[in-house]
Amino acid sequence: MDKKLSNFYFWGAGYLLLVVAILPLTASKTGDSEVVITPSKAVPLLCFNVVTSELRTSDTDLGCLSPEESLGTEPISHTDVRPTQIDRTFEVRFLAAQAAAKEAGFKIRITSGFRTQQLQEKLHADAVKKYGSEEEASKWVLPKEISHHTWGTAIDVNYPGDRKADKWLEENGSTYGLCRVYKNEWWHFEPVIAPGEPCPPMMANALESLPVSGKLNS
Repeated sequence: MDKKLSNFYFWGAGYLLLVVAILPLTASKTGDSEVVITPSKAVPLLCFNVVTSELRTSDTDLGCLSPEESLGTEPISHTDVRPTQIDRTFEVRFLAAQAAAKEAGFKIRITSGFRTQQLQEKLHADAVKKYGSEEEASKWVLPKEISHHTWGTAIDVNYPGDRKADKWLEENGSTYGLCRVYKNEWWHFEPVIAPGEPCPPMMANALESLPVSGKLNS
């Protein structure tokens, strides 16, 4: 064997040994730096069957099955587009609560839900006459631009009737994402939480819900 061929085999064998030695290290390094993807935790989701009035717990991955409708997993707030009816998810929350109330021996119903701006304007004007000022009136009836009734995210329940049934809703509504929000209005409920969360402390009245910059002048 000539010298050139001998050197070729020598260096070739050396290179092969080097590759064999490096491969396990490379594989080990790749394994150590491998990103482990942990499956996301499914968020509980309440599904209300609008036909059978049954409430079932699913999750956000599996979702609800028709004719079930979701109660949602977040507080419900309005968009910038004026609606023509009560928010549907909000309505489904109430229907689920209504079915549970019936099982418990109480009857609850919406006596005032979505209001047009024209109706709200009239109600607010009547309140100004009754209470003597915009500020005092707005503790009970907010102006049309602000009222959550005109945005489809507020309901009056059983007013002016059964307060005992409303007390049931006040105590159990958080399960369905419904809260009484004002101390002076036992009948007024809004979807300000996700189902299952605790309701926030009640405000004294509707005027207190406005930011300082939006307070009305008397």
